[in-house]
Amino acid sequence: MNNHKIKLLVIFFLFVTSATAQDMWKYFTPDDFAKRRVKVMDQIGDGIAILRGAELPEAYVKFRQDNNFYYLTGVEIPGAILIMNGKSKETLLLVPDRNSGDIKKEAHIVAGEDAAKMYKVNAVLSATMFTNILTNYANRANQTFYIITAPEETTEMSRDRCMALRASRLNDSWDGRIAKEINFYNKLKERYPLITIKDLTPVLDMMRWVKDEKEIAALRECGRIGALGFDEAMRVTRPGMYEYQVVAACDFIYQDEGAQCPAYFAIAASGERGLSWHYNANNHPLKAGEVILLDYAPDFNYYTTDITRTWPIDGKFTDAQLKFYNCIKEAEEKVIAAMKPGIMISDLEKVAKDVYTKHGLEKYWPRYIGHFVGMAVHDVGPYDKPFVPGVVFNVEPIIEDKDLKIHLRLEDTIVITATGAENLTYTTTVIPENMYKLMKEKGVREK
Repeated sequence: MNNHKIKLLVIFFLFVTSATAQDMWKYFTPDDFAKRRVKVMDQIGDGIAILRGAELPEAYVKFRQDNNFYYLTGVEIPGAILIMNGKSKETLLLVPDRNSGDIKKEAHIVAGEDAAKMYKVNAVLSATMFTNILTNYANRANQTFYIITAPEETTEMSRDRCMALRASRLNDSWDGRIAKEINFYNKLKERYPLITIKDLTPVLDMMRWVKDEKEIAALRECGRIGALGFDEAMRVTRPGMYEYQVVAACDFIYQDEGAQCPAYFAIAASGERGLSWHYNANNHPLKAGEVILLDYAPDFNYYTTDITRTWPIDGKFTDAQLKFYNCIKEAEEKVIAAMKPGIMISDLEKVAKDVYTKHGLEKYWPRYIGHFVGMAVHDVGPYDKPFVPGVVFNVEPIIEDKDLKIHLRLEDTIVITATGAENLTYTTTVIPENMYKLMKEKGVREK
């Protein structure tokens, strides 16, 4: 077989495997989404829950549905609307009559019985009927509407970052914009002053906080993809190359393995740039004697992971770097070993602090150990409640010396099990000697 034919076969294979990995409902079925909706309706009594899906982006970026909307529908149609009737247990899905552009084939689904059967809802109707439907519900006595007041989460978004931007806009005397969700609340009160409006956000937050087996399977696959990307990033790392080239190695693997987009922007911080925790310019050359910190992960089937590794640019840690690295590596190991149902985040912080103290590095303890992970990289969940099985939390020990201008951290994504915890990103290389070996290998582009 000649080389040209071989290349065509490789391209075809990559296309098929990538397309298969992104097939709609690969991990979840319409029945799964329907069961989640039943749980919501069971909690809203006679109320009406209304969720508006994400709009088509203004920029030339790939459409990604809002997390809450996808969580309850699996629908990837821009401008879709979900209405759930807590009294009758009926679900209506409203879709635009026309969707411009080439978003996804699903965006062209027409309202009707076939679509209703497909999505396991009572009816799929035209979005032009939205106002009439709401008015009909609002005219009933003592009607309560449940809506989401938390920020929309789409591509590379999480609530904490959105909330900060909301506050910044609102407090800007030259801006003052209110959020989409708050505007919707105001419009409802303006049109239907007699209704009661309640927040559905806490209901969905508690549901999303505990992942089921299918969600954990998606997160596990996301972790596998992330680990492959990091291995490739370590292979290509050389003094003189640029931070963005390390990111590019990850990106190639993530897309080749079927990730739909990054979970968040890449942080590829070499040297003193690690002191800026969310540095993302990624445009500096790598220097021998320094470390590079990569914090980057894929978004797979609407679930993300969170991974960070720090490694030496020239292939081996200095003694000072290794001392710091061994401290956070042990801290991560001890914290993960302590994770189980009933444990509190404050308990994990104490475990980590004890390790820093053991290494004589207590003054570098940052009083932080991690955050929840799920559909968003900084996912929803209560920080004042004990863990239960199905909770996914990342462990992120950090150490830095501002005088030496050095920052190191590790990060893995962990799920609480019935008896302990499982590291969903455990295949990401973490032992220094294994990092050194990887860095002697050739990357895909070098072979």
